[in-house]
Amino acid sequence: MTTIEEAVRYREPTQADLPDIQVIDGAAFRDRYPFFVLRQFMDLNSSRCVVAVEPCGDEDKVVGYAMTIMGEGSRAWLISLAVSPDRRGHGYGRGLLRRSIRVCRHKGDVDEIWLTVDPKNVSAYNLFREFGFVLREHDERYFGEDEPRDVLVYKLHRLPSDHSVETGENGYTGT
Repeated sequence: MTTIEEAVRYREPTQADLPDIQVIDGAAFRDRYPFFVLRQFMDLNSSRCVVAVEPCGDEDKVVGYAMTIMGEGSRAWLISLAVSPDRRGHGYGRGLLRRSIRVCRHKGDVDEIWLTVDPKNVSAYNLFREFGFVLREHDERYFGEDEPRDVLVYKLHRLPSDHSVETGENGYTGT
């Protein structure tokens, strides 16, 4: 018998995945991205994005996604990572984060990955810390009144091929 974890695949998203991504985004975040924003993120950065898919008949069903975009210089931003509510707790977020880091490392133009997280979102916060993201700053009004966020940073190193992203060791020593 195949488990949920064994059935999932990770791949670059396509335009056909956008409706599923929008539904997942809406279930995960109070202020979801409008469809046109998701579309433009993908048009500009699809090779830096990852979806978790499960087989559903002849098609793939998107059950999670991660979107990374390039920022200033060699900084990438993980602007969104979300998993369908019915698939949370099965390791998909971990798989998406692992692959997002790997994509940034292999692109060769990224030195740091930045993200923001609601300090009250304990499960997401713990996941990022597990991988080695460290607190850069806290902002009580990052997205406006009563919208605090912690800015976390992951420092990429050109690691030997035998070093695994799973260790969470990245050597970041910033503030």
